[in-house]
Amino acid sequence: MSKVLDLLGSRDQRRRLRLVQWLIASLVYVGIAILLVTGVGQGWMDTTALAYWLGFVALVLVAGYAALRSGWTEKFRDPSVSVWQLSMGVLAVTWGYLICGPMRTSALFPLMVIFAFGAFALRWRQIAFLTALALACLVAAIVIRSRYPQWLPAQGEITPLRLDINNLLMLAVVLPALAVIAARLSGLRQKLRDQRQALGRALSEVERLATTDELTGIANRRSMQVLADRSAALSSRQLTPFSVVILDIDHFKAINDELGHATGDAALHAFAQRASAVLRNTDTLGRWGGEEFLLVLPGGPAGVGAVLERIRAAVRSRCLDARTLTFSAGVAHHRPGESAEALLARADLALYEAKRAGRDRDVTAD
Repeated sequence: MSKVLDLLGSRDQRRRLRLVQWLIASLVYVGIAILLVTGVGQGWMDTTALAYWLGFVALVLVAGYAALRSGWTEKFRDPSVSVWQLSMGVLAVTWGYLICGPMRTSALFPLMVIFAFGAFALRWRQIAFLTALALACLVAAIVIRSRYPQWLPAQGEITPLRLDINNLLMLAVVLPALAVIAARLSGLRQKLRDQRQALGRALSEVERLATTDELTGIANRRSMQVLADRSAALSSRQLTPFSVVILDIDHFKAINDELGHATGDAALHAFAQRASAVLRNTDTLGRWGGEEFLLVLPGGPAGVGAVLERIRAAVRSRCLDARTLTFSAGVAHHRPGESAEALLARADLALYEAKRAGRDRDVTAD
């Protein structure tokens, strides 16, 4: 059975999808054809006119299937040749409108399926062309019916009840096809929503990776540089004064040498988390590089010492079981008009003075 399906359809997923769409259109044609055949017995459909219509539809379907199944259409920009298929559908509907007599209004119902397919597959210019074609064909059909009735087969009458039943049957053919197309469009919308959500998560992760230090989980150097630049600009406009502190873990090289780099990494992570936990809501701690951290503290210089004492108490006995962690700190208060680079350079010099003075202390620049 699978070999038969592969023979009639295709193993190529995209080609098979195009053939499924062709099958949906074919089923709509078949349903309409069955309804028109019943019209012969009811007296409103001419046998010869129906035979010509059926021949046209069969030719369109066979040509479409052969072109799609062979892959011949895949050299075109639109491998489904949607414009051609839907244009043939418009011609078939217009032809049906001419030969259906009292049932001609319901013969227009399949246009809903045609334009639903168009919304699914066509660009707006192609939809505009299809709309113009449908209106032009309908105008031509009306002109033929009014000016050249002799060109049309004799058409009988139909009772109102039979007309209503036939309209219902026509809708029973058209609506399932519309439901299938609507379900497919709904599936595509859901897929697009899922893709947007996945893209949003990916962008959030990229942003997080771009601004967060992977080892410690706090802001990275790039993020802290941006914060320092922005804070310097605000302070220079006398909006928000701020200070920076560069912290350096004392004797960190000895930790790596004696206890291993894994222990050193654990110490850095613990230091960052413990220090961050005792900061004020407005303060920001980031990893500046190696065992150095940068602290940006908005506000005047008065509270800087208290913040550093809280950090010193938090990390001294809780970060590393094997030894006590201490740090040296260089503090610099921003001067109006001073660049972030100059401010950080002063803090770095102050850190050097704290180390030279014996470590485990903080020194304020100038």
